[in-house]
Amino acid sequence: MRSLLTLSQLLAACAPLLVSLPAAAQPWVTSSFSISRHLHGTAALPGGDVLVVGGYIDQSTWTARTVERYNASTGTWSTFGESPGDHYTFVHVLPLPDGRLLVASMEAPFDTYDPASDTWTTLGDAAVLDSDMAVTQLADGDVFFVGGGMDFDDWGSAYRFDADTDTLDTVASLPVPRRRLAATLLADGRVLVTGGLRFVDEIENFEALTSAEIYDPVADRWTVAAPIPQARYDHRAALLPDGRVLVTGGVGTGYEHLPSTVIYDPATDAWTSGPTMAAGRALHTATTLPSGRVVMVGGAGAGRAVELYDPATSAFIALPSLSHDRQSHTTTYIPGKGLLVISGSTAELYALGATAEGEACVITEECADGTCEDGRCTDDGGGTGAGPGDPGGPPGGGCSPPWFDLGAMPGHAAMLLVAPGMFAWRRRRSGSTARPRARHADAG
Repeated sequence: MRSLLTLSQLLAACAPLLVSLPAAAQPWVTSSFSISRHLHGTAALPGGDVLVVGGYIDQSTWTARTVERYNASTGTWSTFGESPGDHYTFVHVLPLPDGRLLVASMEAPFDTYDPASDTWTTLGDAAVLDSDMAVTQLADGDVFFVGGGMDFDDWGSAYRFDADTDTLDTVASLPVPRRRLAATLLADGRVLVTGGLRFVDEIENFEALTSAEIYDPVADRWTVAAPIPQARYDHRAALLPDGRVLVTGGVGTGYEHLPSTVIYDPATDAWTSGPTMAAGRALHTATTLPSGRVVMVGGAGAGRAVELYDPATSAFIALPSLSHDRQSHTTTYIPGKGLLVISGSTAELYALGATAEGEACVITEECADGTCEDGRCTDDGGGTGAGPGDPGGPPGGGCSPPWFDLGAMPGHAAMLLVAPGMFAWRRRRSGSTARPRARHADAG
């Protein structure tokens, strides 16, 4: 009798959740463009549209110079001319302080695109990137490139692209050469470099690293930071609102896709363990939302799985799965629209800020106003919140008898929405063993 009573209490408490759960999975809206591409670069234009540059189709077929543009208002694609250079692999597109976009890759000199005048400029005999470098933007808008490697060579080279003069300057080298690392701009303007992979010898082959260093762009100097608790490469790192750094996933020493996360505090030079993701993943994307929460999308080992990290609760929330497995993809945040994920010949948009009051939701960021409570957008007059439910109540939204707190489970009810795909990832290797050398750029 007692078991029947408690079961009835659970069903009564969870009834609203059970009814709204399927509808709460906001679908990813899929669109197609003309040319399949991987290892491309993307950037949002001032009006919200997204430009896609470069990338490759397969080992023998190149995407060449075709540029495509996503119209954020209509959700449609159009070709947008060609870039001056053939940007095939490891393409990065970064916004400069003056509104231009910098396009950098392994195969061609740097290009810039000016949306205001719709003009492309090649920066003379500018540098090409090394394979597997890490890239981040400095506080003044300059672009920082570090590390890299190919075949049996690893490099500690570091470069700074001066956005005022359009030149690439060589700066102090990374103490431990490596490839497939992560570089993160800290709140104080320094850069944290974490993990990576390096060639050891023909017997031990490659080694995943735990080492971490911090670069000071003002002093042009590196200092050693506390090592990561678990070696990893092909991971991702994101700055949190409180100045700490969240490191997620990657490939471990046993070549496994890691579900673990660690958090670095530059104030104390110390690492702590973070929550475990539902899916181990590497080569994923980690995109920070204006709320400070971070969305992990796809990657090797995770396929279609999407998770959101909430720094307020230090927990992951499962988001609706993608329609396609994604790797070698990009994720671009479009203000007022959502997240656009691009790889192959398709893109998927996860709408944010568009769900009306009373409609189903998973996270508050989906709601046009108010917060996401009990799986529905509620306009409480307090603006956009930071969590999946009322901060004063259970995150699960009421399905929480004292003996069975569903809201305390990682991702709570939304965890039911995830079906991670598993796939094998094969790395592209260059046919050339020659190291592409960076050179000083001429003024463009």
